[in-house]
Amino acid sequence: MPSDRNNKNDQTRRKPFEKEFKVRDAPLTERFENSNDIKTIYNLFAIILISLLTNTIISDYSKTGQLYFGQRLIVIGFNKFHLVILTWCGFNILACLSYCCFKFWAQTRTLLKPRTAKFWDKIWVTILIFYYGISLYGLQKTVNGLDFAAGSATVLFLEEVRLLMKQHAFVRTNVPRVTSYKPHSDKTLSLPNFQKFIYFIFAPTFIYRDEYPRTQSIRWKFVFYNFGEVLGIIWLLSLVVERFLIPHFEDICLRKYTLSEVMVPVVANSLPGILFMLCGFYSVLHSFQNAFAEMLTFGDRMFYKEWWTSRSLSEYYRTWNVVVHDWLFTYIYKDMYEIVVPKSKVVAKLAVFLISAVIHEWILSNVLKLFLPIQFTQFFIAGAVLALLNMLDLPVGNLLVWYLIVFGSGIQVNLYTLEFYARGNCPLDANSTTLEFFKPRFVSCGCIQ
Repeated sequence: MPSDRNNKNDQTRRKPFEKEFKVRDAPLTERFENSNDIKTIYNLFAIILISLLTNTIISDYSKTGQLYFGQRLIVIGFNKFHLVILTWCGFNILACLSYCCFKFWAQTRTLLKPRTAKFWDKIWVTILIFYYGISLYGLQKTVNGLDFAAGSATVLFLEEVRLLMKQHAFVRTNVPRVTSYKPHSDKTLSLPNFQKFIYFIFAPTFIYRDEYPRTQSIRWKFVFYNFGEVLGIIWLLSLVVERFLIPHFEDICLRKYTLSEVMVPVVANSLPGILFMLCGFYSVLHSFQNAFAEMLTFGDRMFYKEWWTSRSLSEYYRTWNVVVHDWLFTYIYKDMYEIVVPKSKVVAKLAVFLISAVIHEWILSNVLKLFLPIQFTQFFIAGAVLALLNMLDLPVGNLLVWYLIVFGSGIQVNLYTLEFYARGNCPLDANSTTLEFFKPRFVSCGCIQ
């Protein structure tokens, strides 16, 4: 009996993790409904918005005699939005064409002999890799060629990366159906129809399933309220940039800064960083995802878990963004661990951190049109090491995690703002080499005494 029990336990431990979807609300949605304490914290952010708006109105009127209501950065940052929409439509058309290509590959493969089928697979794997690469390269050229500002560029980069992750998930999930199909069997090859593909493209998940748990109705008031929160947060962040970041760094390279003028804001000015981090989390992973889930009657709203209680960085990374974490685990970690480097957990985890860090840094570099690998350094070199070693799994671990979040976010936001204005005030020459782009401009331009 004990040996049977041990065998069952071993089988349970070896059973691969599979994402389970079920109807459930997001953690903060439950707390807003049941806790007055969390509502108070929500109200505090509303007060911050009102306070910053009041401060901005008074400052603008005293300096210029005009009222801008903190909307100048929004207008500048989200420029050429009609072209953004057209470009986004183009991305989605390409995604639909990828579905057509997948069905063509699958249906043709059933007609081929085994040896020819393997060669057919290699051709389409090569095409798929080339498609990923040319999509990202084409996105970069499009954004630079049309000179999109940071806000518009962010929308396009996030959307294209999202669509490529969706397409990879769809292909990776359905390829085994095709490769395991026996052409001479009595069963017919069952592939997802176009309707299922389109639903998955817009559903707030990166894990493909033919069916998902659904809710019974759409609460349109809930949808509009969540989209309203997204707009409010964009407004709040524009005020944060205008009041806390621009005044410190807008003159960099127009005059010589002392070292203390640079270091003090970068190290001590953590408020913009933590506001960006919290507002980014709430707008993208709560408000935006909930709005789309509600419109699509998508039942599973577990887009994040209680990351704010994490006692280690590894726990924080698993719970901060469940949507992306599920994709990385299912389609990167498992393939690395089971196929590429069998049974090597460390290499598989490092591959996940590396891919995530590179994509994050690539997006930031193209959105801000600069190269300053602070995100990569903090996420991959520092974050991955601490997460893999579980160095913060201590009684005061949650305090240390929050310190790293606040301190790291502050350094990122301030240094990227510093370099952004340094590149604007001391631009590269037309004949500059590629190497010059990768040098910090506030250093190479001699902007600091």
